[in-house]
Amino acid sequence: MTTCPNCGVELNENANFCSLCGEPLLHHQSGNAEWIQSRKVVQEKKLRSEYQRLTRFQKRMIFWEISGLILLSGSLITFLIDLIGNESITWSKYPVTVSLALLINITLLTFWHKKSSRWLSLSFLTSSLLIILLDIYGGGTGWGMHLGIPLLLAAYITLFGLILMVRRARQKGLNIVAYSLITVGLLSVCTDGIISLYVVHRLHFNWSPIVLIATVMIAGLLLYMHYRMKKVTDLKRFFHI
Repeated sequence: MTTCPNCGVELNENANFCSLCGEPLLHHQSGNAEWIQSRKVVQEKKLRSEYQRLTRFQKRMIFWEISGLILLSGSLITFLIDLIGNESITWSKYPVTVSLALLINITLLTFWHKKSSRWLSLSFLTSSLLIILLDIYGGGTGWGMHLGIPLLLAAYITLFGLILMVRRARQKGLNIVAYSLITVGLLSVCTDGIISLYVVHRLHFNWSPIVLIATVMIAGLLLYMHYRMKKVTDLKRFFHI
């Protein structure tokens, strides 16, 4: 049997071309290592160029299809293993529920990525339902409603604010990093406050002010560097330097 040097499929001894990839075959492959290597390099470049020619929507669709296949097949296998092994649905409901919620979020982001308010709202509802279900699976202690969803709401609000700032920025550079740091600082304050309300039933900030001060100081430095470089660039353009 002859093996195709490009894709590795086994072919007949008298074959001149690979029936799978169409590449010409050399029967004395051991003496043509350089040719085989060059063909592999050409094929890899061809695949990369074909992928680069795809539109952003086509790339997102490929990612969505692959993600859906992995998540759904994994959920089905997990469910069957649990059902056959335990003769009931026990631990599999956790990964299956998380996988379905993740697939819904990927679907929303794939088709509505430009409509931030819509996909963020639906994603928040999906994630909230996930938290409630996980709470119910664990015995229904109430942490989902009193802790999980408030933390989730704070995360989505800060993320929505970050998306708005990024989209309204005329020039993107260090300012995006600065906006992200400020978002992290604000989210840490919200997280600290929500956890304190849940644990000690009063608003008390422990560690979050330190995080906020640090992120704001670094963000301020980055914003200064960003707009300073922007002014220098504008002056160079004005004086044609």
